[in-house]
Amino acid sequence: MTFLAQVFALGSVVYLVKLLLFPFFKPTSKKQKQRIRQYAKAREKELRKNNRIESRRAFLRKYGQFLLTETVREDIKRTLERLDIPDTLPEEIRLKQVKYALFGAALALVAFPINPLFGYTGILLTVLLYLMPRDEIEKKAKKREQSIARDFPAFYSMLYYQFSKSVHIHLADVIKDYLPNASGELAKELGIMLDNIEYGEEYALKQLKKRVPIHYVIKFCDIMEIRLRGYDNTAQMFYLKNEIDAYRLDTLEKELAKRQASNNKLQFVLTIILGIYILTYFLFNVLTAFKLFQ
Repeated sequence: MTFLAQVFALGSVVYLVKLLLFPFFKPTSKKQKQRIRQYAKAREKELRKNNRIESRRAFLRKYGQFLLTETVREDIKRTLERLDIPDTLPEEIRLKQVKYALFGAALALVAFPINPLFGYTGILLTVLLYLMPRDEIEKKAKKREQSIARDFPAFYSMLYYQFSKSVHIHLADVIKDYLPNASGELAKELGIMLDNIEYGEEYALKQLKKRVPIHYVIKFCDIMEIRLRGYDNTAQMFYLKNEIDAYRLDTLEKELAKRQASNNKLQFVLTIILGIYILTYFLFNVLTAFKLFQ
């Protein structure tokens, strides 16, 4: 028995040494070393990139007033908030505009000695390049709002029916119930709203109005804020539901009319092609008949 106890004790010591000390002296494989080096390089590259961005932003915060006026700055800032990228500075967008314009001006200067027409084209290109960064973020914001406007009626219908049945329903619970069925930009927006609700429903609704300044989304936020103050505004919610349903019906009719117009154009083009084919075939047969009788 003593021998067995000593064997078990020795085995326990060996096991503990292997478990606690062996990993410190275990040689690292080449693949592990390669992965560690790659991770260290990627981390270092990311840190350098972040340092460059922070240095550029500090410079733009200090001297940005020379690039754009306060009115333009607020306008670009609102657009960036609509895209949910408030960390991007308006001065960065203006700096990108200036870079693009300088590139276009350089092309125009190079093109003028070659051909004046190319030079004037370069000047026009300079103007277009200058406008491109702002147009790009405006288009992205508009596309995002259109996506939310298309999917929002379904979310509001679910919310209205739940609130009309009971006044003891939390907005966060409705969002959680709808999120599995949400998609696209609305799903992202509802996720952000759910995170903001941790700081209060009123704060979340005000932030939603800033990010999605659509008419009936703003009305929805106003109605929910009034409801938070203890007022029963189910009638206002009903009127907004009718307005949203009318908007959705109007959108579907416009989409149907657009598709019908596209189909009519396609049919017209196909008719012309078919007419040309029939005319060519008829002329070919007539010419062949003439050759036979000659």
